[in-house]
Amino acid sequence: MTIYICYCYADTHLASKLALDLMRRGLNVWIDQSVEGVSAETRRLDQIQGIVESDHFVLILSPTATTSTETFDQVRVAVERKRSIIVAQRQQTYLLRDQEPLLAGAPVLDFSRARYEQALRELIALVGGDPDAAPDENLVDPDEAAEWLPGEWRVTFHNARNGISGEGQFLFEPSGKAIGLVVTEEGGMPVEMRILGQWWMMDNRLSVQGESKMYVPVEDADLPERFVYSMTLRLLDLKRNEIKATSAVGDQVIFSRLTTHNG
Repeated sequence: MTIYICYCYADTHLASKLALDLMRRGLNVWIDQSVEGVSAETRRLDQIQGIVESDHFVLILSPTATTSTETFDQVRVAVERKRSIIVAQRQQTYLLRDQEPLLAGAPVLDFSRARYEQALRELIALVGGDPDAAPDENLVDPDEAAEWLPGEWRVTFHNARNGISGEGQFLFEPSGKAIGLVVTEEGGMPVEMRILGQWWMMDNRLSVQGESKMYVPVEDADLPERFVYSMTLRLLDLKRNEIKATSAVGDQVIFSRLTTHNG
């Protein structure tokens, strides 16, 4: 069983929180997290496929959502495909005349801030889950990274396009400071990069930016000793002790926790 979450950009935070809370209770979730540069047509085809492959369609409804053509285009696909539609309403919202028939008969759950936990239980029950199931706390929220990410992590990466691989270690501090050591090869030559910068996690992206010093065991090597370091990874699988991600150039990256931050 899969639940499709439909939302407009203004409701991203609620959509991400709801998706995580459902997954923590063992439910499969489809949520649009398109990467930058994806065409509108490709994104729409992905959305249609997600709706087709899902059993339930959850619309996060807000006044802003009613002005989003893209959001209600997805609702129309769900209606055409006869999907079970559930409305997760953030606040009192008035539908436009042509939107009312699309949601006629759909159960409406009050997902306002004060009612969130009760509405979550009602939604889980509606889709056939167990509202009393203990949540899996190993799944974590990118927006709460300052609480769970700090500590030491081992990192490995491989790029199937160019064959480059490497490994290293990062220390992420609660203050946002990042210290890293990465070892790889350039043209058959071992290269060691020591990184000092800042980290942040936002919108399913992990970024580290700062300065890197490069060390090679060859005198007068044609490589820069010091340069600006910038890494942005798209998060694919996020757990408290393991992060799987990919870079824009095709690196497949895995972080494995070594220690948590003490104090």
